[in-house]
Amino acid sequence: MLVPIMIQGIWYEVKWHKRIFITLLLTVAGTIGTYIMFFIENGWIGGTSFFGAVLFVPILFLPVFKLLRIPYGILMDLCAPAECAMLIVMKIQCVLNGCCGGRQISFMGNEMIFPSQIAELITAFLILIFLMAMAKNKNNREIIYPMYMLVYGVLRFILNIFREDWIKTEMFIPFGNIWSLVAIIVGITWIAALKKFGKSRNYNK
Repeated sequence: MLVPIMIQGIWYEVKWHKRIFITLLLTVAGTIGTYIMFFIENGWIGGTSFFGAVLFVPILFLPVFKLLRIPYGILMDLCAPAECAMLIVMKIQCVLNGCCGGRQISFMGNEMIFPSQIAELITAFLILIFLMAMAKNKNNREIIYPMYMLVYGVLRFILNIFREDWIKTEMFIPFGNIWSLVAIIVGITWIAALKKFGKSRNYNK
């Protein structure tokens, strides 16, 4: 997570010590968020759910932006690509642990298990590149995190259909799809609010 934040922080002219602090804080907040979401989904503590980082980090960071003297939107911009880096690490762990597996599908007449972990890992990497490219353009300031929520929500909803959870869930749709819809709605609402009310003006770097 440190690398995206350090690079993006240079473009945003955020002081290096603030970038390090943001990285440490994001690590803590993201981890707490994944544990909270897992508890919401399962009713017990002991696992992680990445959507907790996506949805709870913006809430957990609310008390911090004034302390750092960085507008909330800018702070969230720095978190978005870093969360993708976090997801890449988590997906590597999924590959090693054999969790979050895909379901059986037919491909060119053959039955196969969809490589869910690999597909999601590649998706996280592509989103990371996309967000970093957006962040380099000053016109996109403060829109990176809601765009991340929107893009990740859409792609994760599709990928979740190919997870084993899709056919094993006892609910109408798995939690992953529910949180995807929530992320999409929040992302669209956030972007609409920025267009209506405008962005922050200046900040103490």
